[in-house]
Amino acid sequence: MRWVLELLFAVLLVALAIYAMTLLPRSPVSTTMGRQDVETAYNTLLQLSLSPTFLNALDSAICSGSPAAVKSALDSLIPQSYIYNFTVYLAGGSPPPCLVCATWNQKLLSVARPTGWGGSASSSSAAVSAVLPDGTQVKIVLYVARP
Repeated sequence: MRWVLELLFAVLLVALAIYAMTLLPRSPVSTTMGRQDVETAYNTLLQLSLSPTFLNALDSAICSGSPAAVKSALDSLIPQSYIYNFTVYLAGGSPPPCLVCATWNQKLLSVARPTGWGGSASSSSAAVSAVLPDGTQVKIVLYVARP
């Protein structure tokens, strides 16, 4: 009977130690890495939203359904040490001419590395608004994380 009490006491001590570790503040290194991830996301989105070449590629990818040019541009800008999800939503009242029936906040395009990754709560995100060459207002969201 005594060994059962000792085992229970040991389990209680381990649980208490784990609980105490979760209450500790985040280390400066992990905080800095989180800031770098957010900075990477915003810098990438700002570069892309100001590039007429990328906006033309994005416009044609939305209408053609073939995001190869968008994915290659993202792969060249976002370091290989990150995984990402790049999603474009309709933000204005007028949809692109090729998607006349699209509604506000509808997902128009999504590209990810690795394919299918949808972003998560633990990833850093950035969002910007942009106007495509055809006049369509979109909201672009980029999630980045370290694998």
